[in-house]
Amino acid sequence: MQNYAVLIADIKDSRQLKERERYEWQLFLKSAVVQVNESFSDEIEAPFMITKGDEFQGVLRNLASINKIILQFEYLIYPMTLRFGIGYGPIQKMGSKIPIEMDGPAFHRANAALTAAKKKKRAVQIDTKDTEFDQWINILYRLIFSIKSRWSETTFKRYWMYKKMGTYKRVAADERVSPQAVWDSIHHSGAVDVLDAEKTLNDILVLTLPDTER
Repeated sequence: MQNYAVLIADIKDSRQLKERERYEWQLFLKSAVVQVNESFSDEIEAPFMITKGDEFQGVLRNLASINKIILQFEYLIYPMTLRFGIGYGPIQKMGSKIPIEMDGPAFHRANAALTAAKKKKRAVQIDTKDTEFDQWINILYRLIFSIKSRWSETTFKRYWMYKKMGTYKRVAADERVSPQAVWDSIHHSGAVDVLDAEKTLNDILVLTLPDTER
């Protein structure tokens, strides 16, 4: 039986929003879901859809796509923050392409991972039933989001632009600041460490197949 990656996420502290703010962010989230489904259609088994107002879920064909999809949601939903629970394993499709009509170990693990993320106040939690693999991934995410939690809006913007453009000069030209100013933002904020950690994370997700119990 083939294994899949199920991703379930919600908006952090959404219950603290006022009714009008909550409605506006739900519309914002809906737009982000549509964009991710379009951008990653070749890697998605069952498209992301909103299930509980501020919660959404989808099914990916493999683990390799997880991090770039998490990063895309982070970019699209900023400055709101999300929590992600990831489960890996078999699923039962029951003839459907809609995630809420599917079931199986991967969904149970994703739900358990999201619950654990909420209790432990973490941004991302993965559960594949491979203890060592999960430990690697969860520690990397804890380090990444610990650094990101201290960033300003400017740092986030330059981090995303640097990932897209690849050089300090291009980011500086776009922002009409000096390359040194961009360098300072990227280095003094720990963004370079985040970029290195993300590369390592992607390598693990692409090259390592967890020993998942069926």
